[in-house]
Amino acid sequence: MKLFTAKEIAQALNITKRNVSLRAKSENWPYELLAGLGGKVPHYRIEGLPSDVANAVENVFNPNSLAAKAKNKKALESAIEGVEKSTVQDARKHGLLEASFQNENAKRASTSLFILKLAQEFACKSSSKVTAWNAFIDLYNNRELDINEIHYRFKPRLSYRTLLRWEKSYDKNGFQGLITGYGKTKGKSIIDSTSELKRYSVALIHQFPHIKGQRLAELLKMEFGGKYPTPSPSSCRDWLRKWKDENKTTFLSLMDASGWQNKHMAAFGSRSAGVERINQLWEFDSTPADVMLTDGRYSIIGVIDVFTRRVKVVLKPTSNADGIALLIRNTILDWGIPEVARTDNGADYCSAHIFAIWDALGIHNQITNPYSGWEKPFIERFFRTFSHGIAEMLSGFIGHNVSDREKISARLSFAQRLIERREKGADRVALDVSISSDDFERFINSWLDHHYDHTEHSELKCTPFEKYTQHRQTIKRLDNERMLDVLLAPVPSQKGFRTVGKEGISVEGVDYIHAELGAYIGERVHCRFNPDDIGKIYVFDPVKREFICEAFNPELVDNDITMSHAQEAKRIQRARLRRERDAIKQAAKEYDVSDVAHKFLAYRESQTQGLTSFPKPSQQVSSGIINSISQAEPKAEGYSAERKDELAQRRDELTAIETILNSGDPIYQNEHHKARHYTQLNIDGRLGPTEKAWLHQYRRENRRSAQMLDKLFTQTESKGK
Repeated sequence: MKLFTAKEIAQALNITKRNVSLRAKSENWPYELLAGLGGKVPHYRIEGLPSDVANAVENVFNPNSLAAKAKNKKALESAIEGVEKSTVQDARKHGLLEASFQNENAKRASTSLFILKLAQEFACKSSSKVTAWNAFIDLYNNRELDINEIHYRFKPRLSYRTLLRWEKSYDKNGFQGLITGYGKTKGKSIIDSTSELKRYSVALIHQFPHIKGQRLAELLKMEFGGKYPTPSPSSCRDWLRKWKDENKTTFLSLMDASGWQNKHMAAFGSRSAGVERINQLWEFDSTPADVMLTDGRYSIIGVIDVFTRRVKVVLKPTSNADGIALLIRNTILDWGIPEVARTDNGADYCSAHIFAIWDALGIHNQITNPYSGWEKPFIERFFRTFSHGIAEMLSGFIGHNVSDREKISARLSFAQRLIERREKGADRVALDVSISSDDFERFINSWLDHHYDHTEHSELKCTPFEKYTQHRQTIKRLDNERMLDVLLAPVPSQKGFRTVGKEGISVEGVDYIHAELGAYIGERVHCRFNPDDIGKIYVFDPVKREFICEAFNPELVDNDITMSHAQEAKRIQRARLRRERDAIKQAAKEYDVSDVAHKFLAYRESQTQGLTSFPKPSQQVSSGIINSISQAEPKAEGYSAERKDELAQRRDELTAIETILNSGDPIYQNEHHKARHYTQLNIDGRLGPTEKAWLHQYRRENRRSAQMLDKLFTQTESKGK
């Protein structure tokens, strides 16, 4: 005799202990009071339990019971035939009966439906679905059911979760929901197997690289919830992890473009290939200094000679055209004039002032693409060498990025950080800022002259100083500082171009005059400000690139306009006009062009007189009106006198042609036709002395035609061979 507590029965039936006790009390289950935890506990005899409860208890606590198995097997076998008929009817209802015998996945779906219906039929006879299904699964996995072997082939093993999944799919989509495309999505998630889900997920990653699995699952459900099955948050996390592993470099380029460029962008070869001489290529760039100064944070404007790796810098509050012009001036005075200056496309380097400097000095400006620092790697590398080297040991170093800045702040005491947050400018005190901009610039130049220039470069295998001194070449220089200052002077708006008016040149609302401008009234000139005197501008000829004058504003330079200024301007204007008019008159005397139109027409007539076109196929126009008119014309009997004269003249012409043909003398349309025939006879060796003399004279007078004849017969001979 077997006894079971209410707790054990509840476990078998998958219900609460209280429900078991209530049912036992209402149905008067026989029991015995035995000692247990807390006193006497009822123990129920299995023989006195209802059949469904007894079967459930036997399956859980004694699943190998032959009696329980036999009972369950008998119950299932009685339902097999009915379930098979129901399955066939279901397949026929959905028009998939034939497909179930042809398509492998449809056959697999039929097996799933049969097993599901058999399990459901068995569960209907039990009070506990879980208990019944577990018993069914045990019988199925042990192959103790008398069913078609094809079901075992398609589904060798069964689990409780599989039955639940089939039941859910069948309730939602019917028989079609059990056709899952078995094997087609092996190793793929729902996102990978649905192209729209995958493209949408990739678009989200592109826009939001930090997206998490939970958010991705919610957005997929929002967008495709009613159209496709959507993955769970855990599946989305797994897919994101897998996608990021498979697309590491692509994901890094989305998250950190600079980091991808530094770590993964192809950098084969050398950017210095082809640079073979001093001052052949200079690279310019600007960067904020990583050192806080007593007068604020400044920018370093630098230039590097790619061949020798020599460097020059200036320090300015911000990178602007004036600072770049100062750097160009200092570098040209020390190094000479470069051939090519490579810059980025920033507003400071693409200003009218800087463009005017390149143009005035004859320097080719090479502009890199936006956000392409790798196109000027040498100056970028120098900035890194300085900022990650000696600059880190200076007082006031604030770090290379926000992360470094936070680490530096973390080294301060709580009181110092509190002051830094609350008091304006107190961060300088906390960072021990004690270097001014002048001291910092002197420090950089000293470091360049005494350390950098005399340290071996990893690529050059020598120091920049040695590279410069060992190379022999002529350096283009401009040592006249006054002339260089004029060329480097800033330019007005419109890139410095102005049109000289009757009252002078107007620049920024101010009129500038000079006597030499009288000869350029109505013409375009190029202007530059005089940096030492606001009342004066330099004026150049933009075409000849020649200096014209230094124009001035009388009010700004305290110089009144006198009659002599106006008279001198008129004199220079008249003198220039006189020179230009005299040159034009002299040319007119040398060439008589009064009859040039008739000469040109005769020239064209001589070129085209020998050209005729082949006749084109033609057809007489016919219409009802034309036909009626032709029928209305009176028909003349015999030939008229005029027609007889025409026929006689035509007969005489034919007779003359026949005489000429019989005589053997050819007829030529013009001299060129005759020369071509004589050339052919000369090649064949059948040209007489008189004809040779004529051909020789023709070739002397028509050399171009002679060349064409030679080329024509040369090609004919080559084709014949």
